[in-house]
Amino acid sequence: MPTIDLAGLNILIADENRFALSILRQHLRSFNATSVFDAHEGGEAYSVLCAKPIDIALIDFDMMPVSGTAFVHMVRTGDTSPNPALPIILLVENADVKRLTIARDTGASEILTKPLSANILGLRMKHALENKRQFVTAETFTGPDRRRRRDITTPAEERRERPD
Repeated sequence: MPTIDLAGLNILIADENRFALSILRQHLRSFNATSVFDAHEGGEAYSVLCAKPIDIALIDFDMMPVSGTAFVHMVRTGDTSPNPALPIILLVENADVKRLTIARDTGASEILTKPLSANILGLRMKHALENKRQFVTAETFTGPDRRRRRDITTPAEERRERPD
């Protein structure tokens, strides 16, 4: 297993379940994370993001009154968002195709299904931090490019680039 060291990163975690937050903190401690800020719903998480220089966020899909997907939308498109390109990992319980599609189409950088193992969480965080995809701003979508790999038959030039 590759070494994953999250020391020095400011990590935001949000889940309305205190036990789930505790588990996330334990997992993050196993990777030397010391600067972890938590929230219990999306509005509170957004306030933390506006007050602290967050490097990555782990956000639960199903929070109330402001959901994880609403948080992602605020970060990606909000006029006051301090970091629209923030790596955001949405945590989805009861994952089905519809919920995973919603998470992806909202603009999440990565999606993880609950329950989480520390190993998978660390690997996905490392991937999100080290392999940032091109950021797309379009009429109906704002977030990391949803394409994970380029099809060999796709032309080399980027279709989504606009002439300046």
